[in-house]
Amino acid sequence: MEARQSRGRFCLVAAAALSAAASPTTAPAQGTVIFQNDDRGLVYRWNLTNDPTPVLDAWTRVQIAYAPAGTAYQPWDLGMPTTDWLAQNPGWTMGPTATNFLGLDNAGKFDGGTITLSGVAAGAQAEYLIFAWGIGNTFDEAVHVWGEYYSAAGPFTTLTGGNGQPAVSLADSFTGMTIPGTYNVPEPSSFALALLGGGLLVGLRRRRRPGP
Repeated sequence: MEARQSRGRFCLVAAAALSAAASPTTAPAQGTVIFQNDDRGLVYRWNLTNDPTPVLDAWTRVQIAYAPAGTAYQPWDLGMPTTDWLAQNPGWTMGPTATNFLGLDNAGKFDGGTITLSGVAAGAQAEYLIFAWGIGNTFDEAVHVWGEYYSAAGPFTTLTGGNGQPAVSLADSFTGMTIPGTYNVPEPSSFALALLGGGLLVGLRRRRRPGP
């Protein structure tokens, strides 16, 4: 009798183990946000090099980078492509791109729809940056074009939806940004070359100057 009961318990344990092995592991729900802004935080761009007044632009694109709230963050610097920035910021992820123009009545706004923030738990807080640039398919392309418009803003903090909760709009946390003409701020290497060239020119002039 005891042997039969032991075999019965063994069969039940084995069946439970097989059932657990056959069942797929349920991944934790990921946070969701609506990749959009509104009149509370618009994207602007300088009009001319001598006119720093921000104007709404019809061609600018934006891209989101995000991480769970509290992830270490190193600021983005002018002239830095996203690949280099990501290398300095482990735990951050580049997200999708959206167009910064939804018609004449919605200039300065973007709407990339609902997106999932991989690695951010549903309902948790996330931090994000908005990368924006002018003509070009990607932000990194704009960085390598002298005189292009590009910039980044953030980090901003947002709640997320998911796991049965509605996605949270970034319009509630994004406060806007202005993209300057980057050719107004020389790259350090270009500035150094300019100083070197000026120094050589002064030296040549002094050598050519006749003595007393």
